[in-house]
Amino acid sequence: MLNSRGCIISIFDPRWHTNKRTPLGLIRFIFSKQFLLNVALACILGGVGIIALYFWLGAYTEHGKTVAAPDFTGVPIGDIEAFADTTEVEWIIVDSLYTDEYPKGTVAEQEPKPGYRVKRGRKIYLTVNAVLPKQVTVPNVRNLSLRQAKAVLESVGLRLGELQYKPDIAKNAVLDQLIRGKSAKEGQMAVMGTVVDLILGDGLSNTRVPIPYLLYYRLDEATDRLNLSSLNLATFKIDTPVVDSGLVRVYKQIPAFKEKELVPLGTSFILYLTDDTLSIEYDSTLYSKPLPLDSLIIEEEFDETDFDQ
Repeated sequence: MLNSRGCIISIFDPRWHTNKRTPLGLIRFIFSKQFLLNVALACILGGVGIIALYFWLGAYTEHGKTVAAPDFTGVPIGDIEAFADTTEVEWIIVDSLYTDEYPKGTVAEQEPKPGYRVKRGRKIYLTVNAVLPKQVTVPNVRNLSLRQAKAVLESVGLRLGELQYKPDIAKNAVLDQLIRGKSAKEGQMAVMGTVVDLILGDGLSNTRVPIPYLLYYRLDEATDRLNLSSLNLATFKIDTPVVDSGLVRVYKQIPAFKEKELVPLGTSFILYLTDDTLSIEYDSTLYSKPLPLDSLIIEEEFDETDFDQ
């Protein structure tokens, strides 16, 4: 083999083995003390660097250190910043709604919920209760069926009110819609949650429907069952003050449920509710039984005397 000066070097020459560019020289260099010392030093420095990075990241991200999300609910908009200064989190208003559950201009909802464990500096997303209620356009539900009208009204945030019946060939079809006793005009604006009363046709017959079983139902469920049977909720009474109305259940209804007994369309009911659900005596078979609805509606022959009355 030729050296750097062009002279021939035998493979048995010691200079051949000391040349690091040869395979044997490279192997000898790898196992040399200098190389092994450098590798050990690099491993030590790398390990120290990884450990230092681990502890630095833990301190920087505050790993395992959390605080309970404060309760912003009910805090006025003008006091949110001052309230947040007493906490270890940040806040941002992302939405608004209108509800009667909280004072106007206060926080109604937050995410994450109060008490949820979060990192310090975490942003809490707030929804405030609007000062002015949201306005919606009252949809025209005339000539729709009761079920369709109810679905349309609720889809825009309005509530179904009293059902009134008058002689008309179209049974359970909406003849007119009323807001505070006046016929709603097309394109009229109303506050979200406004009650809309409906005038329905009775089909020119003395139509009567079965009394629905309402015991142990929640107030909203009982109201829906009354509406589906073309009946009304006159009023309701809750025995004891409760925070959540969804916890109370019906324990008494007037008229009382009697199998095979019928009442005229539009009959008004009075409901009594309690949060002591264990004391309610109810029939579980009737509670879970679906409404008979139109299949059991009884129509009696129309009498002109009744119409005159």
